[in-house]
Amino acid sequence: MLYDGVEDKVETPVQRETPPAPTILRVAVATRDGQRIDFHFGQAESFWIYAVSADGPRFVEERQIAEHALHEDEDKRETIYRMLADCSDLLIAKIGATPQEALAKVGVQASNMYAGKDVSSALAELYAAKLAAMADAAVDSSEFRLLHAMLRVADLDRSIDFYTRKLGMQLMERREHKKNMFSQAYLGYGGPGSGMTLELVANWMRDEPYVHGDAFGHIAVGVTNIMRLCDRLAVAGVPMPRPPRAQRHGESVVAFIEDPDGYRVELVQAPQPEADAALDDVSSTQV
Repeated sequence: MLYDGVEDKVETPVQRETPPAPTILRVAVATRDGQRIDFHFGQAESFWIYAVSADGPRFVEERQIAEHALHEDEDKRETIYRMLADCSDLLIAKIGATPQEALAKVGVQASNMYAGKDVSSALAELYAAKLAAMADAAVDSSEFRLLHAMLRVADLDRSIDFYTRKLGMQLMERREHKKNMFSQAYLGYGGPGSGMTLELVANWMRDEPYVHGDAFGHIAVGVTNIMRLCDRLAVAGVPMPRPPRAQRHGESVVAFIEDPDGYRVELVQAPQPEADAALDDVSSTQV
């Protein structure tokens, strides 16, 4: 090669973002014939396994539950949990909370949200959703709202009476779950959907009191006249480990009571303009 005295111009390569490596998902599907997602968890005798990528779903194999059992007496559910442990997802027509949680423990997300859908379309939709979730997008707080907190109680009627008669809540809804043997109630202030609610659950087969543990603290209720309310609660014999007390910071007035199961309820009265002025006057006279 002859050198003509002119330097070759070296172009700096354009830096392009490297696209994410193709992700392959291994997905189990509860289907009769590979056409639709139409099997319930308790009905399935086999699951179809697919490898799903950007190119679409590819059928891998059909796994028979009976063939994966360790012995003939093994619980069918335990066999399923083990045989699907290498899958990221299970698409199924119907599944209960107990097997759903058991599958989650081995890393399988079981969903009935694609029930009745065409298998190929559902798998493509699942893959697109998983891929989109990998994007580092900011969380939009407008998409969320706090709905309820749940407490397990020994006697649902007793707890409903306490929260409605003593704290003025309204019973929004009550349900009796005969199959799973528990009762459920939602209580709150205002109409349904107007704000956060308290969910109470009583399990029919539970005899001994619930252990609170050291993680739960309390629930909080805002009130407008804490002294009057606490006087009434004291007359009614409601345990009050902390009577009303003005706070050093924020100048709210706070009290703690206990419900029939021993759960603590914090009563909070927000600062009142008149009270603020009075506290300022008292503070200015102190040395």
